[in-house]
Amino acid sequence: MALRMVGLVAVKGGGFVARKGIPADVRDDYARLYVVRWEAQLRIPAGVPSAFAKTQYSEWLAEIETRIATLRAQRNGEGQPLTKVNAIGLAGRWYNWFVKQHEAVPGKPKYWREFSDHILWNVIRPEAPDDYEEDTKADSRWEWAREPDVREAVRPQIAELARVATFLASEGKALDLTAYALFVDAVSDNLLAAVSTLEKRATGDYSRDETPDTFPSFTDGPSRAAGMSCWDLFEAFVLATKPADKTVSRWRAVFLEMQREFADVGADGITEDAARKWVHGLITEERQAITVREVWLSSSRRVFGWAREHKRIGQNPFKEVRVDVPRKVQTREEGRSFTDVEASTILLASLAIQKPSTPTERTRRWVPWLCAYSGARPGEITQLRGIDVEERKGFYVMKLTPEAGTIKTAKPRTVPIHEHLLAQGFIEMVRQVGQGALFYNDKTPQRLSADPLRQFLSAR
Repeated sequence: MALRMVGLVAVKGGGFVARKGIPADVRDDYARLYVVRWEAQLRIPAGVPSAFAKTQYSEWLAEIETRIATLRAQRNGEGQPLTKVNAIGLAGRWYNWFVKQHEAVPGKPKYWREFSDHILWNVIRPEAPDDYEEDTKADSRWEWAREPDVREAVRPQIAELARVATFLASEGKALDLTAYALFVDAVSDNLLAAVSTLEKRATGDYSRDETPDTFPSFTDGPSRAAGMSCWDLFEAFVLATKPADKTVSRWRAVFLEMQREFADVGADGITEDAARKWVHGLITEERQAITVREVWLSSSRRVFGWAREHKRIGQNPFKEVRVDVPRKVQTREEGRSFTDVEASTILLASLAIQKPSTPTERTRRWVPWLCAYSGARPGEITQLRGIDVEERKGFYVMKLTPEAGTIKTAKPRTVPIHEHLLAQGFIEMVRQVGQGALFYNDKTPQRLSADPLRQFLSAR
């Protein structure tokens, strides 16, 4: 059976969904650890802006691909073993990593209190044994939570909440099954402490955190390569060139996987042959050659080219790597453009929505017409706000500006609003909505970390 292609798809009624098939060679282990066997699914509710949805999707996909890569390494005997002491030491690294990602923009204390309550009452508490239910006062410290069967039951959810797979990828580590269990259990013992620290940060308390002092040093496993790692190189590139957040989001998965693959040699130790083998190995039934060429190879070549120009590495191993993409058979005479019949069908269907009252209904009613008359991209139109529509010397215009979201070339432009749109009542709709978002719910927006490398997305 062919695996489903992964991609973010808008669904009827609003929201988005993405599916990624679980490869057969890791399906049993994936089901044991994460419950899901055939495919992982991401559902994003209606009202979430498309830009945020794409960011959340990118983070989700990186997490799933990292899990699969780790399971394959474990299956092939490539996973690293850990002693219990070093599992706790690695959990210390995780603790610092987790707190550092969020403490600069910790959000509201309420979010972290609810996070803590979720761990206690929705993840751990349901696994309480029957004898505890009979006399809850006999074990007020919840010692039962450390029992092996409870540990195993909560491990997948703890790993998800603590973003264990992303952390291990950033460290370039693949653990064997026993080491993975030891490590996640150590993370579980310290997740509430990390959340408590972030709650303090959210209240403005940045006093010294003594928890990191309680962890032993992590010394097990092969030493990491000298010089910059692949992830370090990516971070330096982002800080220096400041690419669009959308670009950073899309390239994160590339460099997380590259970090895992080349952790032992570092960025400067990748040979051209090794780079070519890795890139060609990325082409699978799930990931097409054009995706590898346009995203994985292009980003690798760009970042390593920049690093070579600035003397951070000795060579760009991806410079001469090529990916052949089979030519697609084009059956439409006009390529990707709509035929007159198709365009008419879309525009007439939008007119059927007589009194749009929700962001989704307004999107269906107005966005096709705005795109048709302006030539703007749907993503540029759907981020319009009422404040972006102005009257100038008797004419109405809409401002497509980076202040509202992603804009091609990152430069604002002003587009006249066609008189047919005015006749349809577009300005009246804008006045009814007000100065806020016209086509999405911005009353309770999600907050995105100011650092696109860290990508913490949540409603706070």
